Formats: sequence, structure tokens, C-alpha cells
Amino acid sequence: MKMKKIVSIMLATVMSISLIACSNNQADTNTSDKTASKEESKSQYDTLVVSLGDVNGIFNPYFATTHYDNTVSYPVFSHVSKLSDDNQLIDDAGNISYKEIKDDAGNTTQVEYTVKLKEGITFSDGKPLTIDDYIFSLYLALDPAYDGTNTLSSLKIVGLDEYRNGGDAVTEISGIKKVDDLTATITTDGINIVGDRLLGNTQILPKHYYSVSDDGTEYKKGDMTVPKSRNNAPLGSGPYIFKSFENNLASLEANPTYFKGEPKTPYIKMQVVEENNKVDAVIKGDVDITDPSADKETMARLEAEGIQYNLVDNNGFGYVGLNADRITDINVRKGLMHLMNREPAIKSYYGDIAQVIERPMSTVLPEYPENASEYYGYDPAKALEYFEKAGYKKDANGKLVNDKGEQLKIEVGVGDLKNHPTAGIFSQMKLDMEAMGAELIVSDLAFNVLVDRINSNDLDMFSLAWSDMNHADLTQMFHSSLAGKPGSNNFNLRDPEVDKLLEEISVTLDFDKRKELVAKELDLVMDNAVIMPIYQRKQLYTFGNNVKTETIYKSSSPFHTYRDEYHLIEMK
Repeated sequence: MKMKKIVSIMLATVMSISLIACSNNQADTNTSDKTASKEESKSQYDTLVVSLGDVNGIFNPYFATTHYDNTVSYPVFSHVSKLSDDNQLIDDAGNISYKEIKDDAGNTTQVEYTVKLKEGITFSDGKPLTIDDYIFSLYLALDPAYDGTNTLSSLKIVGLDEYRNGGDAVTEISGIKKVDDLTATITTDGINIVGDRLLGNTQILPKHYYSVSDDGTEYKKGDMTVPKSRNNAPLGSGPYIFKSFENNLASLEANPTYFKGEPKTPYIKMQVVEENNKVDAVIKGDVDITDPSADKETMARLEAEGIQYNLVDNNGFGYVGLNADRITDINVRKGLMHLMNREPAIKSYYGDIAQVIERPMSTVLPEYPENASEYYGYDPAKALEYFEKAGYKKDANGKLVNDKGEQLKIEVGVGDLKNHPTAGIFSQMKLDMEAMGAELIVSDLAFNVLVDRINSNDLDMFSLAWSDMNHADLTQMFHSSLAGKPGSNNFNLRDPEVDKLLEEISVTLDFDKRKELVAKELDLVMDNAVIMPIYQRKQLYTFGNNVKTETIYKSSSPFHTYRDEYHLIEMK
């Protein structure tokens, strides 16, 4: 059988390499051997190549802080439930249901969720998936020492406070009960609008693998060392088995025991590709699926080259974040907000494929405030007024300084500046600040370096995008309890009124009331001047000529994509 030829791709920070030549590992050796033995295959190619952005190598979904790390691990794991095209939960490795427990007056006092796993599912190492694995996954995210991005602890699970605050003596959460080998119940106080999603739409980790390290050390409450020791070698029950990550290349192999059927394509390679090389890579056949930015030049080129694609609304948004722990004076933050000239930059970069938004929430969600007005318009004179309110004034040398003689100096981090939609914003901002006697340092960073610096509290401002926004509970983004946590509230926003609104939103089932609360919450977040929403864009997926594009899942929805149906993709 002819093996797929994978040619060189120029990467952002490394030399031009051949994907096969640079990965002389066991996974690639096995690929060659198995390719030769699969004479019955009708496909000319046996490897699907998917592009990646920069990764940090944390392939545990409970601790990953970047979208691309999660991209690598996504096909490795199964969920109890996934999302449908219309943003509803559908069964995956199991089912989640619930019933309300009411008092004598008919008020809901508790909710009992039931998780039921399918029979006969195994992890890729052959061991059965049971409810103990699911419960272990819950306990990991609920551990008092847990420092990942999962927000399961925001659920008021019965007994959770005692578990988190009762020390080593409290070893169980009373509201989580095992019913049988495939079933558990989780009881919460009150209602939560995302309770079923938090409990169902999360990956199931095998307890036997993530609770014991290679040297035999066992996981104990209050210590994340053992589960984190597996971060670079994920193991799950999904359609593909992780084999290796070397030289910016992740290698995965089909899981023959996958409960939905063995994947149609034997191997997946996920290759880090620089943003401005993604279109070239798919045109040349170097990659089969990639996600270039849907700007106007890219769309024109894809049309001219006859490359097939799927363009959908993105359930996320681009923004500029301000770190309130580093820019402590709100007047300085408000002044900086008035220096972001968004419309020309976004129009120039995207054309009509994206639009400027006024609140920090994806517009695909029905709770996004209608007719939201501009909160901070571009106005250098207004910006200078705010800087002066913060105590800055020009010295004899024309520098804008505070009463200690320190010049106003701000550093903003951007990933791949020359290909970034905010480049025009910061170019103008830099000129405006120089005219005032202040300084804007624009640091062009590799994406993984940008994320590391944000998580280390090492940047005043940063340009990022939020992804996978599927509901209106923005606890992860803005709640004080998550300030400074990697992948969460990196703005270090601490506002009791915002917290109160977030908590109220999470229990408000009435849509009109919830929408009203969300509008108040987002206005208050804007008033804190820690985030400037920049754009709502389209998500673009392009498909190369070596893959049977009719086997790739496509829809107009951002909630269920080809990633949820990897096992069905076939090569030509």
C-alpha cells in the first residue's frame, strides 16, 4: 500500500522540516509496519494531517490552558455527553438526566443528576470504563488543590464545602453516590443553568492511569502531582490513541476498540503550522484539515484554488485583556480603553467576515445584549484626561510621568503580530501614546510564550480570543475566586457585584430575566475596564484534496464539528 507522503512545512520558530524525517520514534515505525500490512484498505492514504497552533504540551483536558493543547487530546477521550448542532446535550459514552426535588410549597430545593454509562466501553489499554472512572474525574476537578480550568466546583454539590474545607479527614463528597458499576447520582442544592453540562460534557479519565504515577505513587487529596505527571501522555476511551509529541508533531493511532466503531483512517498527525502558512499547506497537500483565519484575502484565495471549506459562526470572540493587578489604577485602564481604534483595524483585516462587538460575550449566544452601545470610543483626548486623573502629567522632557517621576509605560503581548487582527489597533495606540509622552511596548510572541507570560502575571495587556463559549455563565472568565488562575480570570477582576450577578445568572432559568442579568453583568465588567471586546468572527475549516470531504462532518453550527466525528473521516 502506498503511504501518504508528508512534505516539509515551515514553522514559526524552527527550521523547515519533514514530518516523517524528524520523528524517528516508535509511533512512526509502527505506522510504516502497519501500513504495509493493511492490503485490504481501499484508501491510497492512511494518515489524516491536521494543523495546530503553538502548544504547551499539556494534553490533559483538566489542566490544559490553550485551545491547541485541547485539540491534541480531544480525540483521545470520551465524554458522557456532547453538544448537538443546536447546542443541546446528546449522548456520547453515556447519558445524563435529572429530576428536581421540591419542598411542600413546590419550590425546587435540590436537583439530582443521574449519569449512566454505556456497557462494554473500554479504555485504549483494554481496561473497562466504569462509573469509578467518572467519579474519579469529578473528584479531581473538585479537589481543593485543583488549579485547572474546569469550573465544576461552582456547582453546589451536597457535601462539597465540607470536602474542600474539612481537611484530610473528609475523604468523600456526600452528594456524589455510586449506584452500580455504570451509574452514579450527583445531588446539588438549588438549580444551576449549566449543571448538566458541567457534569456531562467533560472528559472521562481512567482512574487506574491518572491516580497512580509510573513510580507507584498514588494520588491523594490536596496534591495534583500524580495526575499532572500524565499531562504529556494522555490515555482515554476516545477514537484515537495518543502515541507521541515530538518536533511539534503529535502522532495518534486509531483505537480499534472505540465504542462507536474503529475509525476509518488509521492515523492522525497533528502538525504545528505557522498561521500564514496554513493556506499554502492545504493547497499543496501537506495538511488535510486546517483553520486559517477567515480574512478577506484568505477567502479569495481558497475560492480561486477550489479548496473546499466550511465557514461557521464562531462561538467565541477576540478581545484585549488588561491585568488589574499590574495596571491597578482604573483611570489608567479606562484611558487605555479609549486608545483602541477597533473598527478600521477589523475592517481592514477581515472585511465583512467579522464585526466589532461591544460586550465580552459571543454573539452566537441568545443572551448577548441586543443593541449594545459603544462603551469606550476611540478618543485620545479622553484617554489623556483619564491618565491625568491617575496623576500623570508631562515633565520638562515631555514624558508623561507620575508623582514619582515614572513614565507611563505599558507592555502588551500579541501572538504572531504580523498576522494578527489587532496589529492596526496597537500600531495606532503606540503612536498616540508616544504623542502624549507615554510608551506602549508591543511584544510579538509565540502563542505558547504569550500564554505562559499571561499565566505568570507577566504582562500588562494581552490580545487573545475566548473559544468554546456555549452558555451564558461567565464564571470562568470573571469570578473573583478564579482571579489569576491559568486559562480563567487572567484579568484579575475582583468585583463583589460581578460575582453576585454571576451567581444569580447561574441559577436563573427564566430566559428574559437571565438576559437582563447578563446585560447588567457585562456592563459592570466593562466599567471595570479589564477587557475590551474586539471582534466576532467566522470560524473557517479548510479541507485538502487527499481526504473524502463528504465524510467530514459539516454544519452551520459552531457547537458540533468534525472534531466530534473524527472516526468517520475517510481518506481517498
